[in-house]
Amino acid sequence: MHAMVPDMDPEERESILEELEDLGSLRQMFEERGFKGVMITCAECGEDHYYGCGMLKESLEYMLETGEPRMHEPAFEPREEDYVQWDYAKGYIDALSDAGIEPGRRIEVKACPWCEAPLDAAFSFCPRCGRSLGPVRLYRELVDSGMEEREARALLSRSGFEPF
Repeated sequence: MHAMVPDMDPEERESILEELEDLGSLRQMFEERGFKGVMITCAECGEDHYYGCGMLKESLEYMLETGEPRMHEPAFEPREEDYVQWDYAKGYIDALSDAGIEPGRRIEVKACPWCEAPLDAAFSFCPRCGRSLGPVRLYRELVDSGMEEREARALLSRSGFEPF
């Protein structure tokens, strides 16, 4: 763990540790969706600053070690759509947590149940047949939480999902 900086307020230290934890959850949730990092509106200058997740992690760790913010180069012509707003992302993660949903937890499907194509864990659709993998993940979650397989399949079918 990081050494305690003598001049750092314990509340400030705790805040930085919480931000590091939040950053880990944000990375897990948003990087797989193609985001490069976060956008934070600067309290001092009022402008938006763009940070890659790795750079922000290093900056927060540097603050823990030294008590001083780390100077950084601004992102070169960042594309806003590649970054998620820090406050929005943090609120999104908190809402998932409040609902009992683990951010970034994804039910693994290794093969398409319709065409048997091998799948990557990040796939939302089968690359061969194009079917959504959402119903398969929902089925697995229902069965894992104790619902009978037959009942889970019937529920999905009644809900309009194509049988698999």
